[in-house]
Amino acid sequence: MKILHTSDWHIGRTLNEKSLLEDQEALLTQLLTWLDRERPDILLVAGDIYDRSVPSREALGLVDTVLSEIILRLGIPVLLIGGNHDGRERLAMNGGILEKQGLHIAGNYLPGQEPVTLSDDWGEVCFWSVPFIKPVEYRSLMKLEKPMGYDEMYREITAEITGRMDTSKRNVLVSHGLILGNMADIQTIDDSVRPIEIGGIEYACAEIFEAFDYVALGHLHRPQKALWDKVRYSGSLLKYSFSEWNQKKSVTLVELGEKGALSLEPVSFKPMRDLRVIHGRLEELTALEAYEAEGREDYLKVILEDQERLVNPMDKLRRVYPNVLEMAYEKREKTEAQKSSRRIKERIQDPLKLFEDFYAFVNGEAMQADEQAVITELLETTMEEER
Repeated sequence: MKILHTSDWHIGRTLNEKSLLEDQEALLTQLLTWLDRERPDILLVAGDIYDRSVPSREALGLVDTVLSEIILRLGIPVLLIGGNHDGRERLAMNGGILEKQGLHIAGNYLPGQEPVTLSDDWGEVCFWSVPFIKPVEYRSLMKLEKPMGYDEMYREITAEITGRMDTSKRNVLVSHGLILGNMADIQTIDDSVRPIEIGGIEYACAEIFEAFDYVALGHLHRPQKALWDKVRYSGSLLKYSFSEWNQKKSVTLVELGEKGALSLEPVSFKPMRDLRVIHGRLEELTALEAYEAEGREDYLKVILEDQERLVNPMDKLRRVYPNVLEMAYEKREKTEAQKSSRRIKERIQDPLKLFEDFYAFVNGEAMQADEQAVITELLETTMEEER
């Protein structure tokens, strides 16, 4: 069975107030051409098909056009789950409209939900959906009083599914969340993934998915495995942050043969405009020959190597490179990178600092001393209970 695993389309995304909709449409046109030629048995979208919970009319229109082409013209089934950026309730409302035509939508996690089942020469393949869900939402859904983190939540969800599934068949899990092989993998997370959802220390261990034949993940934007080859992030369709500039984007073609037989192949598409970081002195970057350089239309972050601050460098750069979105001086950039790396390590090691960041992100102001005292007490109580 041929499965195309995608995720994190983020339709409607903007980068530094620049709409990427035209770029997304161009890439999805390539995807449609590939699907028409290769005819996989199913397309998976492992969450974050939209970038906002309430997408723009243009974003909704593009997704509607693409999915209609895939399902109605090409006749390829689609399984789409909700991600942390999606309006999951809104997605769920559309779940039954086109199911008979092959559009299967799991907006919210529902315990006991039956899998989507397809068949080939080796029998049935069962696709189990676990859309993005936070532990607090799971506790409310399951009417649980005990506190729990992502790993414990995923272990309960996985146990519920494996308790019902036939392990003699091939089973595929589709989920959206932070799944890591080990703590060291947290260094691979780029800054386009919302910090509020990463949580710094909140993730589930990939080992809990051992019973599945393939696990199609969404949430992290870099194509990568989590512990095993069969547990994989396809990554985002496009580069959505300058922290992703050196990533090679792709989707994953998964081929399931008989039970236990798995092959994976990355499938890449050419973006209308690349997203790059370039370095140099302003005089060199704006020289006459720069007007003939390839990729002038790309989305750029320019790091100037000039030692002194210059007058209106962005205006001069944009005369040559119309899509310069960010600019920095090399000396300051190195300092900021060092601070960022140190800050990430501190936050991973200190949950209180992590919560202080979260509080400031949500409320737009720092925590007061009495609030810090309350959170410190709660954290100490929680850690004591875990011991």
